[in-house]
Formats: sequence, structure tokens, C-alpha cells
Amino acid sequence: MSQEPEQLGLNFSRETDATDGLARWHEERQAALRDLAQKLGLPLDHPAEVVLQGGIRLRGILRLAQEELFREPKRDLRLQLRIDRCTFLPTEMESCVRLD
Repeated sequence: MSQEPEQLGLNFSRETDATDGLARWHEERQAALRDLAQKLGLPLDHPAEVVLQGGIRLRGILRLAQEELFREPKRDLRLQLRIDRCTFLPTEMESCVRLD
């Protein structure tokens, strides 16, 4: 007589696992964003002053225009950035200075 393998299951009863998993996901996402910012040489998620071609000056928090859940940390010049509601490409920037 062969013994049946034990069925594995997921434990949904412990909320701390979900909270820990969410906190870990936020930490990993922040680390990936810091890595992307370093590779791009931009102060993402920090106050910045950006001067665009044509002399347009923007001040505010520099963010990704479309935050994706998973982004390969690479130098992508087609990546859209934003300050407030103004979106632009890194190739349109003349200068970028971190203000904090």
C-alpha cells in the first residue's frame, strides 16, 4: 500500500504574513526605485528643479509618469517623468537639480 503525499495548502488565517509581505514588497519597490534613480542619475521621489528645452522651469517632486509594479532598473531614455501634472522625457531636460 503506497502512502499518499500530504496535500500542501496556503495559510490565509494569519494577517501578519500578508502585512509582512506587503511591507517587504514596498521595501523592494523602494530599493528598485533608488537603483533606477542612481542608474539614470536623477533624484526620483525628491524635490527637484528641472529645466526643459525652451527654458521651461519646473519645481516639485520628480516622479515616474507611470509607475509600474515591476521595472527593470536600466537606463531607458523613453521613460516618462513628471513633476505635478507635467510629463516629459529625460531627453527633453537641459538640467535637473535636487533641492533637498
